[in-house]
Amino acid sequence: MQRDKPRTAVSEDEERVDTAGLSRALAEAQASCRARDELLSVAAHALRTPLTAILGWVTLLRAGDLDTATSARAIDVIERNARRQAELIAELIDATRILARRLRLNRGRVDLRRVVDTALASARGAAEARDVRLHAALDPAAAAVWGDPDRLGQVAAILLANAVKFSRPGGRIDVRLERVESAAELRVRDEGIGIPASALPHLFDRLPGAQRASGEGDRSRGHLGLGLSIARHLAELHGGALSAASDGPGRGATFALRLPLRGAADEADEPPALADLANLEGLRILIVGDDGEARDGIARELTKRGGAVATAGSSEQAMREVAQFAPDAMVVDLEMHGEAGYDFIGRVRGLGRFEGGRTPAVALSSHGRPEDRLRTLRAGFQIHVAKPVPLPELAAIMARLGARLSPPPALEAADGDDEGG
Repeated sequence: MQRDKPRTAVSEDEERVDTAGLSRALAEAQASCRARDELLSVAAHALRTPLTAILGWVTLLRAGDLDTATSARAIDVIERNARRQAELIAELIDATRILARRLRLNRGRVDLRRVVDTALASARGAAEARDVRLHAALDPAAAAVWGDPDRLGQVAAILLANAVKFSRPGGRIDVRLERVESAAELRVRDEGIGIPASALPHLFDRLPGAQRASGEGDRSRGHLGLGLSIARHLAELHGGALSAASDGPGRGATFALRLPLRGAADEADEPPALADLANLEGLRILIVGDDGEARDGIARELTKRGGAVATAGSSEQAMREVAQFAPDAMVVDLEMHGEAGYDFIGRVRGLGRFEGGRTPAVALSSHGRPEDRLRTLRAGFQIHVAKPVPLPELAAIMARLGARLSPPPALEAADGDDEGG
């Protein structure tokens, strides 16, 4: 009878390595869960504040006892808090995407001076309300960078909002864009409350619960405590860096964003973006969704790129278009009323092959968790796309889907010979 071979030292080492790897993975998963739980807790508290103000003033307005001036004030308060809540939600979405490593950029050539100008224009109202002066000096030599203009604008807006928030009345904010060696550097300097030395290492922490600055305010916190950390993450995604400096409490602060410059030679070497190559000529696309503005925006983008487009605002109308328009591909917004998006794709998949039952479909959803994607694919969609998706990127997705529909050249030739012979 053959005895079992004794375990070797190599196998024991391998087992120890596997165990260590599993332990690290488990620790990372647990840390991620704790971070998300803490983020949700902070978000719930932050969202409750503007919501309380909105509901309170709505109750007073509904009672009908307010005079004209107070009613106007109520509307201003409701609008301001609604906008604040929208900012909170946007910040929360960005934070969750960062945690899930799903935040993407729509890259292209960017005029950084124009991006900063736009952010300055948006910040002037808040600065004037606090009696804070904005002074800008923007060097054209530091304007050309590669990146996502919207995300770079977001970074500039975060830095300016942070400077305005922590400036004292009568203070000044200096904004300077200049070339430093082979980089563009944006510096935002304020004369506000400053930052204690103990708080500087925690200023860009990506998760709630880090050490906070003491004194008159907290420079590391946005609405959810993630504004500056989101800004640094965006800077790093662009191959740049974001730093902060302060001489201490009461002595102001300086934030510096540094991004690599891109010249004409670099631009020539840059491969064209996939979205720029999206050609939908000959592709029949059905867009399904009950949000008319979003649906029409998608339709305009796909039509501009050569697609033949039909739209439907309900699952019933969409089923009629499947029969009459005979689309080659479909885009379905899952945020339709109720379960209309899932209901529609289920009915389509119940059709025969020549009735459109195998028409490939892209699902648009505001949910991007693995279980959400799995449900979408099981329902019968080919691709799950998390919203908001840039329209050029959606066009590129549809172009790739269309390429899968086209038969290979050899097959086309064979089909032609059969018809001719």
